[in-house]
Amino acid sequence: MLIQKNKAILTVLLILSIFSNKLSAQTARYNTTNFHAWTVLNSQISLNDKFGIHAEVQIRRNDGFNKWQQLLLRPGIFYNINANLSATAGYAYVETYPYGEIPSAKVAFPEHRIWQQFQLTQKTGSVDVVSRLRLEQRFFGDASLGTFTNTRYENRFRYMLRAVIPITKDANKTTKLYLPVYDEVFINFGENVKYNTFDQNRFGAGLGLNTGKTGKIEVGYMYQYVQQRNLLPDLRQVVENNHTLSISWFTAIKLGKKH
Repeated sequence: MLIQKNKAILTVLLILSIFSNKLSAQTARYNTTNFHAWTVLNSQISLNDKFGIHAEVQIRRNDGFNKWQQLLLRPGIFYNINANLSATAGYAYVETYPYGEIPSAKVAFPEHRIWQQFQLTQKTGSVDVVSRLRLEQRFFGDASLGTFTNTRYENRFRYMLRAVIPITKDANKTTKLYLPVYDEVFINFGENVKYNTFDQNRFGAGLGLNTGKTGKIEVGYMYQYVQQRNLLPDLRQVVENNHTLSISWFTAIKLGKKH
C-alpha cells in the first residue's frame, strides 16, 4: 500500500512537469542549454511557537561555478497557523547577470520583490508531502543600463509539490538519508506580460542527509525549463534548458519558548 502511495506521488510530480512543458509549446522556439550550480542557505528561526523569521541566500552560478547567473536574498516573517500549515510574507532582492548563448540582459540588473506564501505539510505513510503556493510582486530594473530605472512590474504565481521519501532511519526512528523529489510551476500575469505567461518549470531530485542539530543538507539535480520574455527578430521564443547542480543547507533554529 505504501509503495503504491509513493508511486502515486511520483506520478503526480512527473505529470506536473510534463503538463507545464506542454503549456509552453505555443510558438516556434529556439532552444538553448546551460549548466548551472546553485548553492542555497535556507534558515527558519522560530521566535516562539507561532512566529519566526525566514532567512534565505542563494548563489546561482553559470557554466558550472565559473560565472555569475543570479544572487538572491529572501528574508521574511512566517506564522504557524497550525502544526501543518504556515503563512509567510517577505521581501526579496535579486541581481540577474547576463549568461548563456542568448542573454536576457545586457548587464547585471536589480529586481525587488514582495512575496507571500502558504505551505502545507502532510504525511502519506512515511513520506512527507509539501504543497507550497507563492505569489510574487516583481519590480524589475533596466536590463540595458543595470540601474533601478525604467522599472517594469509583473506578477508571478508559483506552485510547488515536494515529496521527501525516507531511505534510512536511526535508532530513534528519525529519518537520516532521504530522497527529495519536487516540481514547481511558474505562471506570470499582468499587463506587462506578453510572451511568457508560462514562465518556467523546475523538476528536481537528489539525496538528503539529516545532520541533526545542524539541519539538513541536500545535493541533487534540477532541470529548469525557462521561456524568456522577449522574442527573437524572427519571432521565435528563446527557451532555456538548464541543467543545474543544486546544493542546499536547511536549518531550523528555535530562539523563543513555547507558550
